[in-house]
Amino acid sequence: MIPSGWELLDLVCKLLTYLGAASLSGSIFCLWLFKNESRQMSHEILTYLAAGVFLGFQGALLRFFVQVGMVVDNGLVGMFDWGMAKIYFDSPIGDTTFFQLCGFVLAFFFGTVARKKIGTGTSHSTQNSLQFFNFGSLIAFLLLVFSFRFSGHISVLSTISKLAIVLHYSAFSAWIGSLYPLCLLSFSKDIRFIRSRVKAFGDWAVFMVSVLIIAGGFMLLDLFGSIDEIFSTDYGMVVLVKLSLVIAIIGIAVINRVRLTPNIVTHKGVRQFRNSVTIEIFVALLILIVTTYLSTVVGPPEH
Repeated sequence: MIPSGWELLDLVCKLLTYLGAASLSGSIFCLWLFKNESRQMSHEILTYLAAGVFLGFQGALLRFFVQVGMVVDNGLVGMFDWGMAKIYFDSPIGDTTFFQLCGFVLAFFFGTVARKKIGTGTSHSTQNSLQFFNFGSLIAFLLLVFSFRFSGHISVLSTISKLAIVLHYSAFSAWIGSLYPLCLLSFSKDIRFIRSRVKAFGDWAVFMVSVLIIAGGFMLLDLFGSIDEIFSTDYGMVVLVKLSLVIAIIGIAVINRVRLTPNIVTHKGVRQFRNSVTIEIFVALLILIVTTYLSTVVGPPEH
């Protein structure tokens, strides 16, 4: 199913919000996981966070106006139809946009303040800054999660399925949002520290993948009325593509854990790990694109 011009623009905007959420979740996790690393590492992760949530904010804001433009259907000028915009402000789309914008603004504020304090403070003040950041950014991420209760076909799912998608969203965001910081970690001069943190991440990744699979299973049970619908509907076929990519990224993660992590004892081993994570980032982006397509262009057969 080929998206129309409006749907393609909507897809891009939604993808930006997913990337923003992933950068936020991954940054929170990695700042905690790499807490004994240099201030430079923390500074770079916070820069990554600021860039990500800035893009997420732009995506959420523009998506609201794209939704208005779709209904008005008067070209790009229709995006700024104030009468329709006021109606949308009081709709679930307005609620979703409000909570997403609040979440991204809050994350950007706490991230930039912590980044500035880390750049000029002492080791003790750096830890205080990170605690300050963790508190505020966690609230910001919860606001993003809360916005899901108003979104699309998710809003009509059962309570268990809503909880499942929150867990699915949180686990996947933390996982893929951590991949770029893992690349940054691989440039550290302390190979022993790289290996210990990569191993720790691998231990947590097992938990994330478990949550991902279990929560995803609950979602599929609620989204499809029967197994046949997976193979006979557009939505089901795209889900199969997504599942194939998920299996691929899990396979890469297994290789990282079983083969590459034990080899992080030399600079060559570190480079091999970095290359593998780069491939993992590419596959994760493909999964995000497919996920965005599922929730934007096609929908579940029962909803």
